[in-house]
Amino acid sequence: MASPQTPLDPAACYQAVLSRDARFDGHFFTAVKTTGIYCRPVCKVRSPLAKNCLFFASAARAEGAGFRPCLRCRPELAPAALTHWSTQDASQILAMQAMQLLDSAEALADAPLRIADLAARLGVSERHMHRILTQHLGVTPSQYRQTRRLLLAKQLLCDTALPIARIALLSGFASQRRFNTAFASHYRLTPSACRREGQAASDVRLKLAYRPPYDEAAMMKFLAQRAVPGLELCTIGEDSAGDDSTGEDSTGEFVRIVRMSAGKRSHLGWVRLQFEAAAHRVHVQLSDSLLPVLPAVLQQVRWALDLDADPLAIEAVLARDFAHCAGWRVPGAWDGFELAVRAVLGQQVTVAAARTLTRRLVQTLGEPLVTPWPQLTHAFPTPTALLQASADELGQLGIVRQRQKAIQALAQAVLHGGLDLKPGPQVQATVLALMGLPGIGEWTAQYIAMRALRWPDAFPAGDIVVQQRLGVRDGPQPARAATALASAWQPWRSYAVIRLWHGGSP
Repeated sequence: MASPQTPLDPAACYQAVLSRDARFDGHFFTAVKTTGIYCRPVCKVRSPLAKNCLFFASAARAEGAGFRPCLRCRPELAPAALTHWSTQDASQILAMQAMQLLDSAEALADAPLRIADLAARLGVSERHMHRILTQHLGVTPSQYRQTRRLLLAKQLLCDTALPIARIALLSGFASQRRFNTAFASHYRLTPSACRREGQAASDVRLKLAYRPPYDEAAMMKFLAQRAVPGLELCTIGEDSAGDDSTGEDSTGEFVRIVRMSAGKRSHLGWVRLQFEAAAHRVHVQLSDSLLPVLPAVLQQVRWALDLDADPLAIEAVLARDFAHCAGWRVPGAWDGFELAVRAVLGQQVTVAAARTLTRRLVQTLGEPLVTPWPQLTHAFPTPTALLQASADELGQLGIVRQRQKAIQALAQAVLHGGLDLKPGPQVQATVLALMGLPGIGEWTAQYIAMRALRWPDAFPAGDIVVQQRLGVRDGPQPARAATALASAWQPWRSYAVIRLWHGGSP
């Protein structure tokens, strides 16, 4: 049950179903032959008899076998089942990378990448990509993408009051007619049958699930320590939940201004997040201005909060040295360019000093935006705005000349050099490209890889805190010694770094 590619053990799967073990959520789905429905392992309906169960490693495979999603446990909420390339053979690596691209908002857009374009991104032929996905997932790339579109549509139907025609377009269907036909064909339901009564027309609130253990308090503390006034607002504790609290276990809320792009258009708005720890999920609310890029926003939330991490795989490697840090996740980025600039501003200064510099940058060069929160006033500056800023402007903010050059080199590379700071299959090439820019060294490149590129095996060997916690700071060649000690934590060194930074020595 470790990944969508490994053979499933029916006996083990059935025990997970009986115990409703949330650690396996998204790793497999249970299809019941007598009902024609497939469920998540955490479904709260009465457990079916073992003889009536079939187990599938993906929702696409269950739907390909003719089963439809449960309306109670809602398979579309399950976290993705992702594993890291270094734990797989070459064909499985390719299958996982293809799944990540097919899961991306880009693939679900109203003008999505063609399958041939996705294959080209992976450096293989369309025929080879088709063969590999069919071998490992049991479905074709088109079938997999169709399942993702329909599950996204089902989530929007259940959680929002958006018009069905708009949901069809947001989910990647060319027309409502095609959407209605596909929905009825796959689910034997009409779209309106999934709607809930009493939803306000402007109420756009969605839920995203994750696998326990997840240390929600640690994540909120990390976000609060780095929250930039004007751009982000993080409040911890019960009082922040207000009249729409997610429950007694609320850990507070995190709100920030985000900019999302769709083609050549840019959309500016706000996103509000609240954990509901008892149910292992996050509540997501967003401004109407972000509705045209809703799939991209949800994807960004999953990346930013590391919701798809697999604690079973991570703890199998790290538990011996970090047993006291179970549930710690690697906070991601809301925008790769923003994270890279903030990493440059944080070079060789404290977290508080980096936040001060970022606040000045946001308030001076960021685009103003009116929000329901008076504390949220500006978006992070665009690459164009930072590239056009003069040395005097940046100097007056307290940014030294070396970091000015690094920031503007980043902006230049993103705008005109093809530098892509989103998660994808070209991590190593991106790290090398970053280190080729002025003012970007190994620490900064690895930090960007860890948080913006979502690379689980990044390791900034030159980090002073890491070296101190490992006890090699005062020895000869501390970076090499730290790398040698950290080899035991591959391929999850990013998670080890977070624990060293905030959880103490192994």
